[in-house]
Amino acid sequence: MGSNFDNQQIITVDYLKDGMVLSGPLYDMKGSFLWPARVPIKQEFIDKLKSLGINELTYRPISMELSVSKSEVNDPMLSEETQKKVYDSFTNIIWDITNSANPRLEKAKESIEDVAKEIRIGIGKTINLLDLKGHDSYSYVHAVNCSLLSTLIATKFGLSSDKVCSVGVGSLLMDIGKIKIPSSILNKKEPLSSVEIESIRKHPVIGYQLIKDNPEADDIAKRIVLMHHEQVDGKGYPLGLSGDKIDIYTKIASICDSFDAMTTEKPYRPPLPVRVAIEEILKNAGTKFAPDVALRFAIEMAKMYKIQSPLSENSVVELSTGEIAIVLKLHSDYDMIPEVLLVLDSSGSPMRNMVPVDLIKDSIGRKVSRIIFDISLILKVKSLVSGKVK
Repeated sequence: MGSNFDNQQIITVDYLKDGMVLSGPLYDMKGSFLWPARVPIKQEFIDKLKSLGINELTYRPISMELSVSKSEVNDPMLSEETQKKVYDSFTNIIWDITNSANPRLEKAKESIEDVAKEIRIGIGKTINLLDLKGHDSYSYVHAVNCSLLSTLIATKFGLSSDKVCSVGVGSLLMDIGKIKIPSSILNKKEPLSSVEIESIRKHPVIGYQLIKDNPEADDIAKRIVLMHHEQVDGKGYPLGLSGDKIDIYTKIASICDSFDAMTTEKPYRPPLPVRVAIEEILKNAGTKFAPDVALRFAIEMAKMYKIQSPLSENSVVELSTGEIAIVLKLHSDYDMIPEVLLVLDSSGSPMRNMVPVDLIKDSIGRKVSRIIFDISLILKVKSLVSGKVK
């Protein structure tokens, strides 16, 4: 696998955490390969390094190429050519904006259509996120990765081809307003001042102004650019929208935006491990994020990174009916329609008769809405179930 040796960094073993995902591979100080990029680091690997007395590693974020070679994964990868097309289309868009031209979106649409096609026919079971450089290196990385992730999730939701394309294009464009924000603010390692925070919070409106009159950008893409920082509880910005006033397309883009931000290195912090980022998404379901989108996203990311599904036996869940249940059985590793035991009704009262329901066969059409993280509610449910068993 080729590497950009001019971009290497030295990190300590103590920097590594179980489950952390880095955008470049790890080597020892002699240049021997140790760990692939975008594969969750295992505690056993960290322990092995320490047992061998290895304290420092060379970390090489890769510029202008894929982070993981095809030989390092088992699932079919999204093709390098297709992912490179997404990147190239984004660089053209940035060039247009920098030179005060109307952004050309035709190539972006074509590249997103190629991504969606590969996902639909099973070539792109694994999306190999990129590490790319530009005006603000994080913004380039983030734009392409969000577009790839959003296209994947939109496809999994069964959206039509044209809407999947719109979601992918909108996600690629959603941070273009940051091109008008100084790099000194975007790349600042110290905590931002209130003035700097307010400056960054203007990027959705700035981005919208840049594309609102562009005939190549449809309404879905424009809404994503303007609304991707809105929250379902109404506490987002810039419009303070809530609930169903935020469309499904923007809800998808919003989650992909947050996930990639959490799992990507920043100037001021290391990346979160994938499983921690997934848990953060799920914990914020119903406040920041739409519960159904959060759950679908979490399951798809667990599947892609080959980690345990966040939905497992004994998980306490809320159903689409508002009832609270406990998972009895999964039909597969990444099942979203398990067999559950109904414990609380939609008002929060204990069921007179706790009934097991296989959601695959449920005549009412119940679905798992979200995973419960409230400790007091979990304890209440498990106490009631324990009492029933006795």
